[in-house]
Amino acid sequence: MTKPFSMAYKQKMIEKLTGKGAVSARQLARETGISQETLSRWRREAFSLPIVPTDKRKPRKWTLDEKVRILSGASNLTGEELAAYLEREGVLLAELEQWRLALDEEARASVATTKRIRKLERELARKEKALAEAAALLVLKKKVEHLYEEDEGKDEDDDTDEESEK
Repeated sequence: MTKPFSMAYKQKMIEKLTGKGAVSARQLARETGISQETLSRWRREAFSLPIVPTDKRKPRKWTLDEKVRILSGASNLTGEELAAYLEREGVLLAELEQWRLALDEEARASVATTKRIRKLERELARKEKALAEAAALLVLKKKVEHLYEEDEGKDEDDDTDEESEK
């Protein structure tokens, strides 16, 4: 069974095959793990689509709150319901897919960052413990040295007392 790919992902691959600095389908297949035949088919299908005149108006800038609202509204919709919802909101399916992918990537990055922070915190705690042990050993060493100095001083005093008594 083939793995379903989102339209946004397909468009990204087609852009790599046809855009600036385009690579061959064979090379992209090695990089992505998608078969060369599938990538070639996607490119053929993209070229066979009729060219739709683009709107001269600027694309709308969506705020983060609007994106979240639309993504949550579209999360349980499929097929015609989704198409109608997106039309009412004035959102293209490709935009919705881009937002979903970006949200997924941010979630993965957030998890990775959290794991890295935990690892660094454990390492820091280990190093702080080692530093505390080293500091304690230094304090003990100084105390021992101080005790030996006092003992040597007493021995010398004792020797002089014994000589004066003779």
